[in-house]
Amino acid sequence: MPKRNASVVWVKAPCDKEVREKLTAKFDKCSFVFETNDIDFSLKSVEIIIGEPSENEILQAENLKWIQLTWAGADKYVKMKDILSDIILTNASGAFGQIISEYVIGMIISLYRSFPKYWKNQNEHIWQKNNSSDTIFGKKVLILGTGDIGKNVAVRLKAFGACVNGIRKKRSSSSIVGFDNIYDLSSLDELIVDSDIIIGCLPDTNETRGLITYNRLKAMKKDAILINVGRGNLIRTDDLIKVLESGHLKGVALDVFENEPLADSSLLWNMDNVIITPHIAGPSFGGNANVQNLIWSICFENIERYLNGDELKNTVNFFEGY
Repeated sequence: MPKRNASVVWVKAPCDKEVREKLTAKFDKCSFVFETNDIDFSLKSVEIIIGEPSENEILQAENLKWIQLTWAGADKYVKMKDILSDIILTNASGAFGQIISEYVIGMIISLYRSFPKYWKNQNEHIWQKNNSSDTIFGKKVLILGTGDIGKNVAVRLKAFGACVNGIRKKRSSSSIVGFDNIYDLSSLDELIVDSDIIIGCLPDTNETRGLITYNRLKAMKKDAILINVGRGNLIRTDDLIKVLESGHLKGVALDVFENEPLADSSLLWNMDNVIITPHIAGPSFGGNANVQNLIWSICFENIERYLNGDELKNTVNFFEGY
């Protein structure tokens, strides 16, 4: 593809002075809009948006050609595919795998070593040992999703001596670092019954929505651990509560939910073997400097690719959903 001419770029994402200076210096032929009180006027000429615009802002951007998200998940925009039919959409996949994988490791260890019980005892000044503990070593792990997050989780769990299987939407003959075996969704029921740890890292698609049903939860080992850092609608909340109330599953760690924020009335809040976090496994702007730098690295590379007429990194497929 031929090189593109200079573009008007609206940086909607949080952007400090250092990043602004780097953008304007590296891409001096572009016109960057960082802040404006007359955004309606500016939007008419905007060709590139970095960040997460609203549907109304997209409709106002008559010259819009490309949206670079600073999120890894693109499901909000996939649902807008009709108005984005002629617009390139790219995400920030690759920026969050490292930090989310550490969250997953932390949750597994916390549940295996009963840390939530010790934190509760600490608050109540109770000195009481819990003889029940376990290790990741030798465990069979099933990771739902073999993308950036899934791969990072797999590599770290292999370092602990686990056997790691992965499930992806479509079967692939190629191997992925960190995984012992890769399967497609048709193998889920076979693998789930034999896994000690199940980790959800899947995007929101028609195939993955509600994938973890009551029957699949009950088919898991009684002392299995379930962690979800992908999309909340992977697991049916009512089914999960019912299974946990029956005494099934050793522990659950949830960072995402069907409906967010989690309702104050949800029974999940008061379950001793459930760890709840408010969608913070993958912090970005203002949350973690390393992740923030990785996001900007992706943005910088893609702006250069765009201006050179090259294929962009992390292009979202509207039909696949990611």
